[in-house]
Parts: sequence; structure tokens; C-alpha cells
Amino acid sequence: MALADVPDGGGVIVDYKGAPVVVVRTGDTVKAFNASCTHQGTTVAPPVNGVMTCPNHGSQFSATDGSVKNPPATKALKSVPVTVNGGQVVATA
Repeated sequence: MALADVPDGGGVIVDYKGAPVVVVRTGDTVKAFNASCTHQGTTVAPPVNGVMTCPNHGSQFSATDGSVKNPPATKALKSVPVTVNGGQVVATA
């Protein structure tokens, strides 16, 4: 996907190897996380104000590192390694 498709300060949900992944961007820094809530597996929403929220039970995760900011989830979202190459966000795993 093109870096330009990921809003600065926000993110997008994409399919990667059959699983939802949220790609987040702050300036030139891009990170990605498995978008399945660690509580019950519902896909989290793209970040708003640096927080990704699960629509099911309200768990919240940091867009910076995937850590839990609000339960009921107790485990962080798993990181998906990505890099930016030629204006494209590319998974490295």
C-alpha cells in the first residue's frame, strides 16, 4: 500500500495474509499491528487521537506500541513488522 494512503496521525485496516492489520502513521513513522482485539477477536477501529478502540467491549490500545490503554483486553496487539520503501508500506515478515 502507498504511504500516502495512510493518514498522518491515523491509520487504515488492511488484509494481510488473511488477517486484519491496522497500519498507523505519525509523520514518517509507520507501524502495524494485528487488528484483532486480544479480548475476543473483534477488529479494532483505526486510531483516533492515538487510540485504537474495539467496538465490541471498548478495549483501547495505543497506536504507538499496541499496549492496552483500557480493558477488558489485558494483552497488547501483536506488532507486524513493516518498512517504507519507495513510498510504499511493505511488510517485512
